[in-house]
Amino acid sequence: MNNMGLLAGDMRRFHLELRRAVKSLSTDEMAAAYAAIVRVVEDMYTWNMRVGATEIAAHVFALQRLGRHEQAISRWRKCVDQNYGTSGSEPNGQSTVRLFPQTHTYALDAAVALKNAHVVREIYETAIHVIDKPQDSNIEDRLSVSRRQLFWAIFPTNTCESQNADIQVVNGSRRTWDPARLGSVFLANVYKDACHWAGTDHELLSRIMMYLIRALFSEGQRRRAVDLYISLINTRKTSNLVRPLVTREIICEVTFGLCRSARLDDAYKLLTSAPSEHRTLFAWNAYFDGLSNAIAKPQHGMAHVGAKQKALDRLRLAIREMETRDGIEPDLVTRTIWLRACFRSGQWEKGVKWFRANFEIMQHDPVCWDTVVRGALGSCGAAQETGWQLISDIVQRAESRVLGVDERMLETVLQCMLEHLANVDAEFVPDEALLRRILEWVEAKQPLARQQVFAITINALLRANRIQCALDLHARMARGSMWPAKSINCMIVAALASDNTYATAREFIERNLPRQHFVAAYFVLFKRAAHAKRYSHMWNIFDTHYPEICVPQTPTQSEYATPFPDAAMYNTVLRVTREYGDVHEHKRLLDRMQVHIGVVSDSMPRAAQRIASVYGYYRNRQQDPPPC
Repeated sequence: MNNMGLLAGDMRRFHLELRRAVKSLSTDEMAAAYAAIVRVVEDMYTWNMRVGATEIAAHVFALQRLGRHEQAISRWRKCVDQNYGTSGSEPNGQSTVRLFPQTHTYALDAAVALKNAHVVREIYETAIHVIDKPQDSNIEDRLSVSRRQLFWAIFPTNTCESQNADIQVVNGSRRTWDPARLGSVFLANVYKDACHWAGTDHELLSRIMMYLIRALFSEGQRRRAVDLYISLINTRKTSNLVRPLVTREIICEVTFGLCRSARLDDAYKLLTSAPSEHRTLFAWNAYFDGLSNAIAKPQHGMAHVGAKQKALDRLRLAIREMETRDGIEPDLVTRTIWLRACFRSGQWEKGVKWFRANFEIMQHDPVCWDTVVRGALGSCGAAQETGWQLISDIVQRAESRVLGVDERMLETVLQCMLEHLANVDAEFVPDEALLRRILEWVEAKQPLARQQVFAITINALLRANRIQCALDLHARMARGSMWPAKSINCMIVAALASDNTYATAREFIERNLPRQHFVAAYFVLFKRAAHAKRYSHMWNIFDTHYPEICVPQTPTQSEYATPFPDAAMYNTVLRVTREYGDVHEHKRLLDRMQVHIGVVSDSMPRAAQRIASVYGYYRNRQQDPPPC
């Protein structure tokens, strides 16, 4: 026992030394040190040594820094359940360890890195309940700092990282986390807690308020968001706060929310009445974007050309007002918004001319190129010719490394290519050599995401009832070894069967689809035939591969069998026949299911059990089908 105690002390001293050494290590050495901390603490668990609050905090922290966020949260949960009970109450008669407040912050950092709003809420509520327990007055100051760190961990800001740099997420995933996803109710409770525990941190309160306003707008509670902003203004006027709660970020958030709600006049009044130091370029751009969206989605009779021209003039005057009133120069975002507004108002020539006039400023920005290409190709034939010239210029500049190309630009070019290849009635037809060169360049640059763009294009063609064009693109995907996803195949099968031409759809399935997609594709036909009461076709489909279908599993394994029809297909058709009151077909299906269960029960017991479950459910209700 004494040896074990000495060993535990050595282990504890070893991991503490590792934690101290981490601050002076390089990135690779730091990762190795964190991995060593994890191994040391896990060995302490394995050897049933006492693991104290220091070791628990180090373990959760190291897992989080290594990017093993789910394991960090799992360890935190186990420690909370062991030391506080599942509800946060002290367990009776057990040796407990009071966790350090930083441990909850580390777990919250891991949840934020996973962008899991549910887990963030769970950890925060548990941590607030636990930290709120009576503590020694000598450590109250340290607890105050820990509570502020807990609040800041939710919000992805540079201020947060500077105040709590020791726990920032290494891989940068926190940058894409939006706390507004937590919901307005939760954020309102966080604001109350922050007022109680960190009422002097006005920057924290302003940050929480900003995301609360964003959440209210996203939930459609515009009136509440505006009322909340007004209450902040009144608080600023009636109190002597050193740092007011109303910040430039809040002004920008309210302006953006009002513009998204099509309340442009209210947004303009709010923006122009705000203090000059709060009228930033970001707030003005939010207002400009709202004006541009008003052109794309006209309100109250703005659909005609004169109204769109009036909205474009209003945007131009607003940009000039920003320059004269606040002395702010437009940036690339402002120029992109203006460019987009020109195309949305139908003035593509003005947009292209303006783009070329400001080419020196905009030539290195892929978003500007993306905007002008989308706008030109979405206009008339002359504009389309200009758009293809721009795409050719993009390829040349990208190949010579003059223009950096991002994923959005690649998707834009590829989607334009696919839509053109599928559009036999295009007003402008570019040169075949240019098309081939562009397509080869895009597919070489973006081999993974192109399948998604193919899917989007095929879906758009099917909605436009251009089935043959969709089939041509489907064949092109297969020739390029980009096997279409199951969802694409099912969409095409549904389109082919829309006019009850089941033979064509079955031929497409048998000739063009991999066997892994047979069950899903035939399920579409099965369901459509049942709803149309085409029972003869349904039984033909039924007998195509009855009682089972062999599907290739992996390149290293041969095949595995699955029932045909499966439980989902049976369930759908039985529900339809029961709703329509087709007693004869309903009973016939049940009889066939009974035979099918016996056929597949030995080779596929789990699948047979699922079919038996469906069979038992409908067999017990066979006597009383609903009326037609």
